[in-house]
Amino acid sequence: MIRDFIAAGLVDHMHIVVVPILLGRGARLWDKLEGLENMFEIEAVASPSGVMHMTFSRRGA
Repeated sequence: MIRDFIAAGLVDHMHIVVVPILLGRGARLWDKLEGLENMFEIEAVASPSGVMHMTFSRRGA
């Protein structure tokens, strides 16, 4: 569902936390969202545990 909201331009800010654990087959969040880096300013911060915090802020918002 989040991919649909992003593709429709309805998201101004989001905070995604990526944990390096795969359960089952996993879910591919970024499929069909090419050019995301052109729509958002992206800040990524890694923690010592391997968790990646990614903050997306819409450009020009």
